[in-house]
Amino acid sequence: MLSRPLLGTICVAAVAVLAYTALAWRPAIAPVEPPAPQSFAPDVVARGKMLASAGNCATCHTAAGGQAFAGGYAMPTPFGTIYSTNITPDRETGIGQWSLAAFTRALREGVARDGRHLLPAFPYDHFAILTDADIGALYAYLMSVPPVKATAPANTLPFPLNIRALQAGWKMIYFKAEPYRPDASKSEEWNRGAYLAEGLAHCGACHTPRNILGAEEVGHPYNGSLMDGEWIAWPLTVSVAPLRWSTEEYFTYLKGGTTAHGRALGPMGRWCRISRPCPTATSGRSPPTSAT
Repeated sequence: MLSRPLLGTICVAAVAVLAYTALAWRPAIAPVEPPAPQSFAPDVVARGKMLASAGNCATCHTAAGGQAFAGGYAMPTPFGTIYSTNITPDRETGIGQWSLAAFTRALREGVARDGRHLLPAFPYDHFAILTDADIGALYAYLMSVPPVKATAPANTLPFPLNIRALQAGWKMIYFKAEPYRPDASKSEEWNRGAYLAEGLAHCGACHTPRNILGAEEVGHPYNGSLMDGEWIAWPLTVSVAPLRWSTEEYFTYLKGGTTAHGRALGPMGRWCRISRPCPTATSGRSPPTSAT
């Protein structure tokens, strides 16, 4: 027979588990028929394409040698390897049956259409600040790309890190779903840059160091970090380049991946626009003059 103290402990633990389960639970959003590409206004699709390029969605959602946005790209983390998902409008393996509401929830709350919590390798902590108009444009564009039937490999996260419900606790500590709030003391151009850098481009996802639980260290934004165990995402707060960067050079670097300062290698190399691919390296790490 269980003692009263032990029975009480079991009861408290059971209540705590039930309470956490209720807190972590998210309902599924009903599937929809994949919307026809022609149902979206051409200018909205064009804007979505521009936004997807700015955020370089294809970088993480395209495996080496795979089709664009079909997922399967391996992302090594200290916790295991996470594979990106298929975001083409394929109804079985992609997001073809996702409504705009489901797509919006994924970006703003990190929750999939079926109610599963998404892992923070998908930077919803940045995408949460996007406007309704930009999310709608992204949805229109992705629903207009060719559907690809492709299933990503299973993640290699060990137990209990593979329990999606635990992400609810991570979110309680590190995540706030808040829209972007312009800084009235700054210019319109500055606010536009901040909206892009902190949101869609999620620069801090690579260039901000992370704590032991994988969350960005908010007290050290853009202070640099180690990527994939070998590549350095250089600090963006202080330039390590021997020459000062001009606006034109910065534009050229982000647009094509190379300037007089050097070229983008490693993870940053994958961030170059698909229409103007970066030079690629066969081996070695990026030099200090390249912001990888």
